Amino acid sequence: MPRTVDSRRIGDAAAELGVATHVLRHWEDAGVLVPPRAPGGQRIYDGELIVQARLIQLCQRSGLSLAEIKALFSSRSRTRRVALFADKQAELQARVDDLTRTIDFLAHVLRCTHPIVDECPDCVEFSRPAQR
Repeated sequence: MPRTVDSRRIGDAAAELGVATHVLRHWEDAGVLVPPRAPGGQRIYDGELIVQARLIQLCQRSGLSLAEIKALFSSRSRTRRVALFADKQAELQARVDDLTRTIDFLAHVLRCTHPIVDECPDCVEFSRPAQR
């Protein structure tokens, strides 16, 4: 594939994306971002691959693994894609709920006047499993 005005080599693509070149190589090894090669073997990243890489970054920030991202990108089924995102959203919501409960517990302990935590009925209540 000859280089076009829109194409970049791996170092330039990595700089544009704010990642190290080894990250792009890792994504290639995982099969989520596979750039074509120039006749000399160099990876060539065009605008479309940069957009795909930005989507990978967004998906990773959303908590998706590379395997999940690969499944998402390769899926022709909207139902499968929606299910993947719904599962991830439920997982993240459970984590948010756990963190909120932890923050509430810490706030209570900071203002609790009982000398021993397990003597406080409110502290003991926090130790019970959360209702989901």
